[in-house]
Amino acid sequence: MERKIAILTDCHGLLEPTQAVLEDIHQRGIEEIYSLGDNIGFGPNPGEVIDLLEENKVISIAGNAEEYITLGLEPFSSYMNVLKTKSCLWTLSKLNERQKGMISLYPHSIELLMGGKKIALCHFINDVRFDYGKNSTWTYQRAIHSGKTGYSQFLHTNSTSQLEWMHGLAEKYGNNHAFMRGVLSALQDPLFGGKRVELFDAIIQGHVHFKIYEKGNPTEFYTIRAVGMGYQKDPIDTASYVILTEKENGFQLEEILVRFDREKMIYSILNSDSPDVMIKEYVSLNKGVRK
Repeated sequence: MERKIAILTDCHGLLEPTQAVLEDIHQRGIEEIYSLGDNIGFGPNPGEVIDLLEENKVISIAGNAEEYITLGLEPFSSYMNVLKTKSCLWTLSKLNERQKGMISLYPHSIELLMGGKKIALCHFINDVRFDYGKNSTWTYQRAIHSGKTGYSQFLHTNSTSQLEWMHGLAEKYGNNHAFMRGVLSALQDPLFGGKRVELFDAIIQGHVHFKIYEKGNPTEFYTIRAVGMGYQKDPIDTASYVILTEKENGFQLEEILVRFDREKMIYSILNSDSPDVMIKEYVSLNKGVRK
């Protein structure tokens, strides 16, 4: 029987699309399931989503939303405005100690071998524990939207220049500065075990919310769509995930769209006491379908 793997990403506390995706995966008989992180954040059901993923034996990677829990908010203060801080604290208040403990065990990346091809899974190739400057989801999307290739920024990960910069920060600020928690975590446990992206045949990531597939040299980059947001021409009531099917000389990646109970999700959002209003934009309640 050919090996099949299901991969989802950026559930963001949205229970209904996550349920629909997992039900579809099990109906297909797929047992190897990965989440690329941001299981929580924004949405009204963070604890329920964490429990659902655990019940379905999903192997999760840490996204930035999980790093806010494990590293605290202080390392991210440069872009944590008042509303985002309130939202993160609200999410934290909805998680019990067992759920927070599970989140603390999420790895930062996972390596797979399919059909002789080396594949890496991560939340975002530019490490979300500290790299939000020149190499962010926004710089990547701007490059793509301007008709350029965006993957060149990924070559910074685990490069000599990046390591020199990180060690320079450690010398400047020391180990006790709040900002350094993410940098020190990445030095102690780097993405891909410290390997450069060029050593992989393919890297699959989330974080951006939209689908972007790029061919690098020699690496292919697959940014997959968030489970229940980032629609881009797809029907608005569809959840998204991908299936990797092992082939003799590699793998095939297929995006799967699944209908879900959008009205129930909207009801949950509108009746939540979460202070985060951004979720309404992300699921197109304020501005219509995102193009």
